Amino acid sequence: MQETADFFNDSAVMLAAEGCHSEAIACLRRGLQLEPYSSLMWFNLGLSYYALDDKDNSRYALYEAARCNPFDADIWDTLGVVLHETGEMEASRLAYTKALELETENGRIWNNYGTLLFNEENYEQARRAFESALTLAPDSEDTLFNLRDTYTMLGNKKLAKKCTKIIDRLALKNPNTLVQKRNEL
Repeated sequence: MQETADFFNDSAVMLAAEGCHSEAIACLRRGLQLEPYSSLMWFNLGLSYYALDDKDNSRYALYEAARCNPFDADIWDTLGVVLHETGEMEASRLAYTKALELETENGRIWNNYGTLLFNEENYEQARRAFESALTLAPDSEDTLFNLRDTYTMLGNKKLAKKCTKIIDRLALKNPNTLVQKRNEL
């Protein structure tokens, strides 16, 4: 069997799916030796480092992915998450802004951006981001929780209560998911 970049990437994806991220990283590094400008392999490398809580290497790999393909919103969104978690708020904001320029209609990106704004206590902008996210992805439980918390911080008890009612209705349809979410709070 000939070792190709695709072979190493596919192997890495299978290994990562089984939780073997160190092995996935080894495969991706080998694949990147063969194809150093593969944004997909750099992205997958960033995800595996992230899964191992190695945010510095994750950030580096995601920047490389963005350099190879600056038109992939998922790369910028994921980079925004990592930068947010490492406390690089302005860089995170720029990554989310780039992701939203590329995919304005992506509810997940709006939700992630709203989380950054919420953590910066910019509740009014966070509200707008979460409302945009919910409009685009009305089934997003994370967004509902985030929007409820934002309404609470803004003192809008009526809308916070409305979110809680929707969350409770969703709990009746899929109780295991929301019980787990409540326990995380």
